Amino acid sequence: MRRKRVTIQDVAAAAGVSRQTVSRVLNDRDDVALTTRERVQDVIDDLGYRPNLAARGLTQQRTNTIGLVIPYRPAYLFSDPHLLQQMSAVDQVLGQRGYTMLLTTALPDASDDDNAAELSAFERVIQAGYVDGVLICETPSTAEGIAMLEEHEYPWVILGYAPDDTIPHAVHADDRGGARQAIMHLLSLGHQRIGIISAAEHSITAIQERLAGCRLALKEHHLRLDEAKIVHGDFTPESGYRATARLMQQPSPPSAIFALNDRMAVGAIQYLTTHGRRVPQEVAVIGFDDIPMANTCAPSLTTVRQPAVEMGQQATRLLFDLIEDRAASNQPIVLPTELIVRESTGAIYRG
Repeated sequence: MRRKRVTIQDVAAAAGVSRQTVSRVLNDRDDVALTTRERVQDVIDDLGYRPNLAARGLTQQRTNTIGLVIPYRPAYLFSDPHLLQQMSAVDQVLGQRGYTMLLTTALPDASDDDNAAELSAFERVIQAGYVDGVLICETPSTAEGIAMLEEHEYPWVILGYAPDDTIPHAVHADDRGGARQAIMHLLSLGHQRIGIISAAEHSITAIQERLAGCRLALKEHHLRLDEAKIVHGDFTPESGYRATARLMQQPSPPSAIFALNDRMAVGAIQYLTTHGRRVPQEVAVIGFDDIPMANTCAPSLTTVRQPAVEMGQQATRLLFDLIEDRAASNQPIVLPTELIVRESTGAIYRG
């Protein structure tokens, strides 16, 4: 079995310093205290660390290119307005700095193995070999992808949740707080039979946090989330349509539906209106994201706005801090959400 390569992160952890401090020692910078320099050098010798020559080259001479790894298949990525907003924000900041973006996605012709397809995006950005750092959109394979980037010593930041709570290089919205606010809104209108359109059980952390927010709001009202009223989609309108069919065919269907993204909420509205259910008079609907379609569909969609543009901008700026060895946040950056009330929830429910 091949021995795992010692990375700069291993040295930093063993020496009790930041990755940036190890980088400064390796580059013989004079802004490191002598005692710290000696401690780091001792750890380097003890662990047998050998810097990645390609990565060292990048620290000496920039390529002015940032990798953006979005481990979704292209057909999904380019139909998701939320991801496109984030990508546009990243490109805006890069343009201001004179940088270009190298986008890699999951190979469309990969096997049905989602994990392998997602990891192909990381493999391709590493094989390219000429990026200064990498931005990552979180998927279930994020931890494995990060391990690959660490082995090649690329600085990275996650748009989403880090796989380990001790990792600070992440930017995400307050998903739990946003979902709690959505459920509180429905409860204030009199709804208690609330259906949830979630995603796969092992989906991204944001979905788990949104479910936690749902449970928290109900608990505050001495209620419990009916597990039978949690159905799963795959973030697309079509899956929201099918999930709503399953909810509405239950013996006691919900009077309100909270879809954990807007696209599934739009699918829910399509099902309800197609089958003669008035929204919001008979069934209220809330989404999450506030994509442009939320304000133009009929009825317009009440939703939880997460700041997609600001998330992309903050993540890119944080990555530049890491690349340039500047002091970076030692905590994940959590951005607030906002409940946007539109027509799909209406007035007080009288059912």
